[in-house]
Amino acid sequence: MRRRSARQPWDGATGDRARVLLECEPEHSPSIIASVIERYGYDVRTCEGPDAGRCDLLANGSCGLVEGADVVVNMLHPRRQGAELLARETALDESPAVVAEMTRSQRQAVADAGGGVDLERVTVVETPVTGKALIDAIQDAAGRRRHAGPAVRV
Repeated sequence: MRRRSARQPWDGATGDRARVLLECEPEHSPSIIASVIERYGYDVRTCEGPDAGRCDLLANGSCGLVEGADVVVNMLHPRRQGAELLARETALDESPAVVAEMTRSQRQAVADAGGGVDLERVTVVETPVTGKALIDAIQDAAGRRRHAGPAVRV
């Protein structure tokens, strides 16, 4: 069962399915994207980012949804607080695998800016994102984290 609020824990997630946290602004239809991810056997929670309300990761340096996820998919625009979230997510001691949606120019800007984003720990999926590209990126990121996600490929 997918939960919309960033405040919803991973209760109800099964232990045999990889957990994916989708960070996506409301205007980009997070429920549709989450449905695509769920079809491939992942437990999904969504967070609409810091613009939609208080962000525990930015405010406290800790977020149960991020820390409980196997993979975090950051589809927030780097020009907003998406880059700061990405930096915090890759800096966690027990960091989940991270997938980030970016254009080539956004990726270069994040690399040039420094800002603490460890791009070596990020699987980048380039805009515009297709369902296949997103699932491939999630599986790649999960595999690099040594968590076996569902074997089904797009």
